[in-house]
Amino acid sequence: MPLSKQPSSFIPTLDLSGGWSDTPPISYEHGGAVACLAVKVDGQRPLRASCRLVEGMNGILLRTESRALTNDDEVLATSQVNVCYLKDMKDYDNPHGKCSLLKCALIYLGLVTADDITAHPSDSIQPHLNKFCQRKDSDTKVGLEIISVSLLPTGSGMGGSSILGGCVLSAIARCIGVSLDNDGLIHAILMLEQIMKTGGGWQDQIGGLHGGLKLGTSNADVVLKTTFRRVDLAPPVLEELNKRLALVFTGVPRLAKNILQNVLRRWARRSSDIVGTVEQLVNGAYESIDCLTKGDLDRLGSCMSSYWEQKKIMAGSDSGVEPDFVLKVLNVLHSHGFIVGGTLTGAGGGGFLVILMAEGKTIDELKQVVSQQKIKEFQSLSWHTCTVDETGLKIEFLNEQK
Repeated sequence: MPLSKQPSSFIPTLDLSGGWSDTPPISYEHGGAVACLAVKVDGQRPLRASCRLVEGMNGILLRTESRALTNDDEVLATSQVNVCYLKDMKDYDNPHGKCSLLKCALIYLGLVTADDITAHPSDSIQPHLNKFCQRKDSDTKVGLEIISVSLLPTGSGMGGSSILGGCVLSAIARCIGVSLDNDGLIHAILMLEQIMKTGGGWQDQIGGLHGGLKLGTSNADVVLKTTFRRVDLAPPVLEELNKRLALVFTGVPRLAKNILQNVLRRWARRSSDIVGTVEQLVNGAYESIDCLTKGDLDRLGSCMSSYWEQKKIMAGSDSGVEPDFVLKVLNVLHSHGFIVGGTLTGAGGGGFLVILMAEGKTIDELKQVVSQQKIKEFQSLSWHTCTVDETGLKIEFLNEQK
């Protein structure tokens, strides 16, 4: 039967400086600025989603797939939910629930409301689905299949959940004929995270939706308005940056929500060190852009290291934001002159470590010096190339037969 299929893909993002200043209520009360960079990991765009209408099918098939970064044909884990009744959507606000991100996307786009799920759990999803898919004939069977795929480990710190949410929203919206422009998508992802109760700011959306280097900003205002400026890099600077950026997966996943709660409690107390650090975060975003504009990658490395110190202050010493062995890795690489800077991506606590290698150094050399330390945790590290992606969101439309 004819199908309309809407695949979309995003790239992950690196926050070079300014993170946390984009997060409500900090962004409302202080204003924010983040320097963010869209990247490929090992040459791949590791986040994608597809949505298709299936004539003659009842209900909704939701599926999430985690695949190996080194071989995306290798499925590491899957989760699947068949939505036939409203009660099948009930755990939408549990970040650890099956397909919760996909369920929240459907709720945001208007399939059903949270009140509907609570009040009428035994009702069939089909009438809601027919209306959602703009089918006037209630007797016509139509199903929806939504699949998300991530090649990034859970808790990578590279905006995976936010950006994958954007993939899912884009795919569903295009499939059912709903218009969602880029500004609308940034807002939609923010709302998606609120529905799922994970919270978060706007940097991942700007970082992954648009290619290349960006400076995202928001003014201090209760009505959040984000803007961004794309910064084109000179070809020699881009080439050198691609040579010197690298990612190291720590093997430690983390849920940003846990560190987020700690940061917001500290912000609520308005201690002088927190307020001063937010100001440094914002200034650091502008300085990072200046470094790249002028091609001063060594100064960028210093900015990245300062950024990591600022992240640790925001989270607090008791937050677990910096695992002991991450500190050891950074110290080893710095002391041997192999890197000029580095930071854990995102909120910290685990996930990916992004490093800027010293001029002329290679990932193989870094791996060798780290492996010589004979520290148990170092053996679980995985090393990856990291290159700038200039494209941003990609959406395709396919007609298929099934």
